[in-house]
Amino acid sequence: MVIPPDDRASDVMNKLSIYKILAAIMALITLNVSLTSCNKKSDDPDEPQVQPSYSVAVKSFKLNPNAKVMANLDSVFFSIDLDRGIIFNADSLPKGTDIEKLVPVITFPSTVETAELIMEGGNLREGTVNYKTNPSDTIDFSGRVTLRLTADNGALSRDYTIRINVHKAVADSLMWDKMANSELPSRHENPARQKSVALGNQIYSLIEEKDGTFTLASTQDIASSVWNKKELSPAFRPDISTFSATEQALYILSDTGSLLTSSDGTVWNHTGIKWHNIIGGYGGKLLGILSQDGNYCHDIYPRPAGYTPVATASDFPVDGLSNLLTFKSKWTENPYAFFVGGLRGNIVTSATWSYDGSEWAKISNTPLPAMSDALIVPYFMYRKTSTSWIQTEYSVTLCLGGKKDNGNLSRDVYLSYDSGVHWSKAGQLMQLPDALPSFYGADGVIATTSMHASIDAWAAQTTPRPKGARIQYFVNGTDVEWDCPYIYLIGGYNDKGQLLPAIWRGVLARLTFAPLF
Repeated sequence: MVIPPDDRASDVMNKLSIYKILAAIMALITLNVSLTSCNKKSDDPDEPQVQPSYSVAVKSFKLNPNAKVMANLDSVFFSIDLDRGIIFNADSLPKGTDIEKLVPVITFPSTVETAELIMEGGNLREGTVNYKTNPSDTIDFSGRVTLRLTADNGALSRDYTIRINVHKAVADSLMWDKMANSELPSRHENPARQKSVALGNQIYSLIEEKDGTFTLASTQDIASSVWNKKELSPAFRPDISTFSATEQALYILSDTGSLLTSSDGTVWNHTGIKWHNIIGGYGGKLLGILSQDGNYCHDIYPRPAGYTPVATASDFPVDGLSNLLTFKSKWTENPYAFFVGGLRGNIVTSATWSYDGSEWAKISNTPLPAMSDALIVPYFMYRKTSTSWIQTEYSVTLCLGGKKDNGNLSRDVYLSYDSGVHWSKAGQLMQLPDALPSFYGADGVIATTSMHASIDAWAAQTTPRPKGARIQYFVNGTDVEWDCPYIYLIGGYNDKGQLLPAIWRGVLARLTFAPLF
């Protein structure tokens, strides 16, 4: 049927009107759904949540300087987690910091109409402070503190939890504890002598029991206190104090000075060499002291082709040396090694002697007090290197224990930042606790223990810290795991020459705190 022109125009107009009405209805439905989605928080934890409006987003947060509370308080860095609504300092303030009267400095957009700090459960005060009208008012952060920002006549509002974290331990204190089941891994009570060394991922402890027999104990995890013990019946009488290791083998001298070697401490083979003493391992070589025609000479095993033992300096110690530490440096072609103290006859030295792969030299500029049988261990220290509240990590060497030239045992801990060139007495927080007995001739092992923490403000990531970093850490959501280096102090002797049959564990408190990244 053909529609007349007038009727066709009317029909088109009617259809257009219907389309407009339907479009308006759909627009209202879409708007309602959109508003509902924006104002309702999903119950599904995997569904991304709507980000807070930038009109109520905190731009920065810090604390006003207050020298009575802490130097450079205004340089403490605070993270702002806009997703979770948390403001916090990841690197906690020192133990004992008073956080009951601090003045925050907060910046936010000009669109913010009200800014309130709400204090609950504090030690000093509770209540609400109008930050816009009273920005210099002190806030008690010992309880729960909430920052509430509003904009658009109250239509937009955002709450932020503010956390001022304070360490529960003094960060730069060296803490010691006697491990559970921390007796030496002997087969009998009250062993007479012991010496422990590390070879690869194994720690070996050679023990002379009180009945004159010998025990060889080994472990791959000293923190577990689980040792594999076996009675050892060598065809020679070992000099326990000379038990040593290179990167490839174990070594010891017999009571007659014969040098023997072993791959695992159970089967020992004669090298055909006799020495006065063993200095220590240097890579795959063993450094020692040869007594020849009444003179002392430096020697190496295995001897390089064409090598001839070289006479020691007249003041080079030949007994009572500390353990030998070996380091690699980008500034030297070969690894360098050093030890401290020792005896030459009745003369006790205070010097540090270093070996560069070819020659020995006395390198101490500011030496230790004269002592013998000390223990040196590589470790870490932190120093503030600027006016801001920033601590820089340094590799250091600690010197513990030892016998002074007057026969008394040293209780002072010393440290060196430059591999034994300069020594100084460590601060009071680094000194030995009263509970740890005085000692000489102890052994030290650095071993890492896996630490865990759960912090609800960590950014989610699964990538481990790059290789070469000192502390390896892994982060998964709110969980962080890192390796904490502990000092294990094994054995040693008291002032009567009696073996101390215990293992102590020490750690710089700061290293037990969750790492920053």
